[in-house]
Amino acid sequence: MKLSLLNRILIALSIITAASLLLVWTVVRPKYEASILVERLTTVQQLQKSSMDDLDHTITDWSHVPQFIISQVTERPNEGESILRIMMTLHPEIIQMRIHATGPSDELMSQNTSYPMLNLQFSDSMWVRSKVDSALHIAWLNRTDLSTQLFAIQTQFQVRQIPFMLTVVWDAKRLNDILAGLPFDKDYPVSIHSLSGAIMQNALSIKFDGAGTSMDTSSTVQIVHEGTRSWRVLTNAFQSAQLWMVVAIPEEIFTKPVEDLLLYSAALIIGPMLLMAILGWLLSHQMKRFIEKMKTSTDTAGE
Repeated sequence: MKLSLLNRILIALSIITAASLLLVWTVVRPKYEASILVERLTTVQQLQKSSMDDLDHTITDWSHVPQFIISQVTERPNEGESILRIMMTLHPEIIQMRIHATGPSDELMSQNTSYPMLNLQFSDSMWVRSKVDSALHIAWLNRTDLSTQLFAIQTQFQVRQIPFMLTVVWDAKRLNDILAGLPFDKDYPVSIHSLSGAIMQNALSIKFDGAGTSMDTSSTVQIVHEGTRSWRVLTNAFQSAQLWMVVAIPEEIFTKPVEDLLLYSAALIIGPMLLMAILGWLLSHQMKRFIEKMKTSTDTAGE
């Protein structure tokens, strides 16, 4: 069957359109999706690393304080009270310092009068190992019953063969401000984890506890499904303590630009092809009318 000129034009345009869309879907889309994934993950990882560097720097600085106190108390055991007062003056973020024997004995405590008196009980699960000094243990407390979030460092030492425990409690505001300063979208869950679970999490409208994330390596990127949503979960280890920062990125952050590209590309391909089809139809219609008119004129002249 012989096709008309219009049908030939429409078939040719349909083939070109289908081939173009297939090229975009099979070639352009995967490359663009991979590029977006690498770019956004790299950006988030850089922001995460910058924040963790600040947190590690602060925790490391605070970890040196108990070490210095121990060296001074060991050298001058009769001046323990004045040593604690001096350290409290030098570090106004310290809320409380307490030296007590592991057995029944005297206790030495220094309290920052800018804060209310604390009577804290620490369970074993609160403590995590410090990487600055293996003798130190730290606890980052996120307790709703306290007006101030706390960060505690504890270690054991001996004076004249008597074992003592030193506990230094800090105002954790500086650490919390670093976390709050992360320039992430409000839908990015950010949390701090120990081996026992999440100990700190930003306030979000969604619920995410980091379930399914790996704490085995220093840095990982995983896909975690929670309900109807999927997340890219970035887990990075602290250098100062046995803690991990977990950042979850909604999967749509990566898929939305790709979907926008496909819609734009489809409109860019289909639009001109549709315009050409309309112009082809109009041209074919005009040519058909012209030919019919010429044929009528010829028949009239022949008569």
